[in-house]
Amino acid sequence: MGRRSAAPAAASSAARERRLAVVLVARPPSRVRANRPVATAASTQHPRCRLLPHACCAPHRRLLPRARHAPCRRQAPRPALAPTPTVRDLDTRPKPGGCGCRFAPVASLFAGGLLLHPPRTRPVAIPTAAGTFAPLCYRTWQRPRRRDLPPRTTTRSLVVALPHPIARSASAIAPDKKSMARPATQEEYATLRELFRPHIESFDYFLDKGVDKMLESIRPMEITDPNSNKFLRNILHASASSFFSPFCVSNFLIFCFQSKLCHLRNADPHKLVFHGEEATEMGGYFICGGMERLIRILILQKRNYPMSLVRGSFVNRGAGYTDKAVVIRCVQGDQSSVTIKLYYLQNGSARLGFWLGGREFLLPVGIVLKALIDTSDREIFTSLACCYSVLGAYWYFESSILLCLQSFEILLCSETDDDLPNAGKYFRSVMEGFEKDDYETVAKAVLKDYIFVHLKYDHDKFNLLIFMLQKLYALVDKTAAPDNADALQYQEALLPGHLITVFLKDRLQDWLRKTKRLILEEAAKNKSFDLHDANEIRKFLGKNTTSVGRAIESMLKVGKVNSQSGLDLPQRDGMTIQAERLNFHRYISHFRAVHRGAAFAKMRTTSVRKLLPESWGFLCPVHTPDGEPCGLLNHMTSTCRVSSFYNSDGAVKNFDYIKSTLSAQLVRVGMNPLSPKIERTGPPEVLNVHLDGCIVGTIASAKIEEAVNYIRTLKLLAASGVCSLMLSCLDLFDLSEISLVYLMESKNIELIGPFEQAFMEIKCPDGGAGGRNELFPATHEEIHPTAILSVVANLTPWSDHNQSPRNMYQCQMAKQTMGFCGQALKFRTDVKAFHLQVCFTECIDLSTKSRDNVPEHLLRVHYQGKQTQLIQMVFLDLQSVYNNLTGAIRPVRLKGTEPAFIDYVAVNGAGSKNTMQKANIRLRRVRNPIIGDKFSSRHGQKGVCSQLWPDIDMPFSANTGMRPDLIINPHAFPSRMTIAMLLESMAAKAGSLHGKFINATPFANAVKEKGSEHTSVVNELGPMLASYGFNYHGTEVLYSGLLGNEMSCEIFIGPVYYQRLRHMVSDKFQVRTTGHVDQITRQPIGGRKRGGGIRFGEMERDALLAHGSAYLLHDRLHSCSDYHIADVCSLCGSLLTATVIKSDPQKKAKHEMLGLPTARNPQKNFACQACKTSKGMETVAMPYVFRYLAAELAAMNIKLELRLSNRSELHANKES
Repeated sequence: MGRRSAAPAAASSAARERRLAVVLVARPPSRVRANRPVATAASTQHPRCRLLPHACCAPHRRLLPRARHAPCRRQAPRPALAPTPTVRDLDTRPKPGGCGCRFAPVASLFAGGLLLHPPRTRPVAIPTAAGTFAPLCYRTWQRPRRRDLPPRTTTRSLVVALPHPIARSASAIAPDKKSMARPATQEEYATLRELFRPHIESFDYFLDKGVDKMLESIRPMEITDPNSNKFLRNILHASASSFFSPFCVSNFLIFCFQSKLCHLRNADPHKLVFHGEEATEMGGYFICGGMERLIRILILQKRNYPMSLVRGSFVNRGAGYTDKAVVIRCVQGDQSSVTIKLYYLQNGSARLGFWLGGREFLLPVGIVLKALIDTSDREIFTSLACCYSVLGAYWYFESSILLCLQSFEILLCSETDDDLPNAGKYFRSVMEGFEKDDYETVAKAVLKDYIFVHLKYDHDKFNLLIFMLQKLYALVDKTAAPDNADALQYQEALLPGHLITVFLKDRLQDWLRKTKRLILEEAAKNKSFDLHDANEIRKFLGKNTTSVGRAIESMLKVGKVNSQSGLDLPQRDGMTIQAERLNFHRYISHFRAVHRGAAFAKMRTTSVRKLLPESWGFLCPVHTPDGEPCGLLNHMTSTCRVSSFYNSDGAVKNFDYIKSTLSAQLVRVGMNPLSPKIERTGPPEVLNVHLDGCIVGTIASAKIEEAVNYIRTLKLLAASGVCSLMLSCLDLFDLSEISLVYLMESKNIELIGPFEQAFMEIKCPDGGAGGRNELFPATHEEIHPTAILSVVANLTPWSDHNQSPRNMYQCQMAKQTMGFCGQALKFRTDVKAFHLQVCFTECIDLSTKSRDNVPEHLLRVHYQGKQTQLIQMVFLDLQSVYNNLTGAIRPVRLKGTEPAFIDYVAVNGAGSKNTMQKANIRLRRVRNPIIGDKFSSRHGQKGVCSQLWPDIDMPFSANTGMRPDLIINPHAFPSRMTIAMLLESMAAKAGSLHGKFINATPFANAVKEKGSEHTSVVNELGPMLASYGFNYHGTEVLYSGLLGNEMSCEIFIGPVYYQRLRHMVSDKFQVRTTGHVDQITRQPIGGRKRGGGIRFGEMERDALLAHGSAYLLHDRLHSCSDYHIADVCSLCGSLLTATVIKSDPQKKAKHEMLGLPTARNPQKNFACQACKTSKGMETVAMPYVFRYLAAELAAMNIKLELRLSNRSELHANKES
């Protein structure tokens, strides 16, 4: 890039006018004010050292070329500043001998509590022989010659030895060498693996239990041979024969990486590296066509929990329906679900609705109640009327009992025996496989497979339906508030393994359905077809080309769930995404993201996007994209976990045993088991106890608090048989998100769920009451203030000092930052990857530490550097390059003119052929930062490099003589309010001077020890800067690089950690003079990939009109666009009726022989077909899109007439 420095548009003149400016210091200039002697260190100095006030980590200071440096001088450090700084030139020639300093290896990036850098990096901190920190020195090396470069394998080993992406919990002290330079331990890898666990364990559950439960729930297909007689029991018994046919289906299934089927499951980092994988490879994705595909975690309605809703769409169900209903999503053991809706009608009755065969069936609730169990109208009335006891509000009781009587007088049937046939006759036509069964059998199948499928027994279904009716009438009477379906309290996560289970079940059911249809068609056509011949059946099954494995692979590749039933999912598209490895932040965010659904993105309401209080501690409030998916695509917090089906020992949890244990324990604290024949009492004296969607009993309201405390105690006891799921006395669910809190009395860590969090008293760690009075003391406390943020959001320094949108932007910028896409880059074949050649790290610490030494591991993978390598893979089919018949070779040309290096070539075969089928070619392009490339700080201060200034013209500091790498416009701070960026600059400078890391964890003042003073960050950093002679507020005096005089203002200068984003001009610019045009409009096409031009839109048009450039506008939009010459009839004004008159062939041949152009005379060569004459034909220049518009209007029987006139006639008419 030459001797240039990157700087935004703010020039030095702007710095003179403003008192506030931020200069990102990177390196000393060729002229340095030496105001501090250089320290010595025993055998650690280098002969080319210069004074440096910090060990900063600004990643783009390598934008500048190396400056000239003075040789190191061995003398004792003196803390006093020189009274009269001098400016002198430095010698750039290498000095022989020296102090014997050696290059610091990458494995020793942190030594002696100070920040070191690998060879050819920026500043280092030098420990003295006495163990104290000397003034920091600046170290550079000459660029080695070609023969001195290390081999390529050595360069790759530097990537592997970089610090692990797990940040240890630490305080404000500097980390030691062991904690920062060593590789990650097994415990830290286990902590990182915990973030990927839901994706892997859900697939393991699919292998262990999901497949068995799914196969058990598939309805068998019965095939009857129309050409054979029926085999009766006595015939088979008399002939001593059996009827059977062996059946086997062989297929393939794509498995999840690092699942139970993977050979690298639970492999340590050394084994992973040995096999060419990443040391931090955690799995959880699928490999489809060489691409890493990831199934999104989708948010669904909470399973097995009835919710009372008020929606306007319920009115559209039919006449008499209201906007009130109770909805429950019932989930079976194979994770398939059926949604039941209980609608309230205007006449006081209710309808039970569910979907079957692509349509919604609505049944009177009275028929369903009497079809479930043998009961009477009085028992149903008593069960419903118990909610309005005399001890409650009696006037509510009177109105509700009239409502129930009015409802059941119309709906309830008089005879129980007729209920099932009446219900079954509506479903036999849509129930596949029950075409020849009676109505009662069909009705029982509907009740079993579609009504409350999560319950096995009919009396449990009856009790649940009674409770839903009670809740519906309470909603109508306004004695109960409606539930909020957008709150996390009533939501759960759909994991990848569960989606594969239900999709595989649907595909197998479809395969059986298609096989049955083919066999019946063949048996009807071929009379000799033997249905009892297993070989013939097996041969015929080969005609069924439906591949279940291919269907799953297609779903993973495209992300579209093709199903006739819809699988009770809110969306069918966008279920999978690619696990991009731009950096580790982006990669891990894919696994921690939860999506509400694509259907909500098209809704005009904003209620689904709002951040509700129920999300506290489970969903990050700032880690969500801006734009269309804002509020719909969220990320789990760093302490949020998804509850698992597995115990700590790896065994599948026995939920039946857990439910029975809980029921027994609840009976001990006063719960009464429920029976449909027992007279019951309702709220508020007695409450129902729900256990996984099943009403197991009732409990008195006075005993609720005692029961909750007792069950919560059992959660912390491993021997109690109660797992550490989110439990309460009201419900138990196994797929909700859980968070970590302290139990204040026992100081234990408890897992809580979003449902029970709304009813708990949790204290924040700042010590405040949070508006809580003495009647409701806090029973729990948050572990750490940063527990509410996601993994990526936790890496923003002092995010509590920034404007909230800037923290949101930083979460997106962090995932767009180029770093080290992977350590196993040699073995990867990604389509596109970005790789930084030189790395840096930050000098402020963002790790957190809880009160009880519970590590909250975060990620630290901000590696930045000077040059970026764009690695692109090209996949070629060798059969399309070489022609076997002619022997011709067709060369493959790359698009674009950017030079590239061929970095890797691999030729492999595919299938059973011995010949090579494909070639993978990896191209490498080196890109230095240029004008237009996008950069960003860690506070959402994004911008582009607008100018490259010569290095010698950059201003330099009066204290240190250092020149900046980047200059940012000071106007970016008042509007964006990123105060944390100023604090980061002061902290990095202070930490570099003192040789230690500064704690930049957000909300750090909330967790200070008792008795310590709560001071601001500036008051802590200011004395640290003043102790080394710098300004208290971080400003410095700069000298102009052009004139050499002192600038009249103090400028804020310091190291700030910057990120280079993936958005580069080389990938976005497009220039063209001529090229392809659209075949319909004949206008230039758009799109860089197609060789299109730059869009000239409405705003550009308005800009030219505002400047009075009408002729330029005519040139852009007409002459250089779709310029067209048309023949128009001036008599009728038609544009589409011009026809060609046959010309004289002799005259045309004469013109062609003499090489003369053919004259264009519209009155001689064209005629109007409508007027039958050529007298009024005129030639008119117009945009071709206007002619296309006339043709479109003519197709709709609309005629477009044009009025033509000469300019002279128009001028004469205006004068007259």
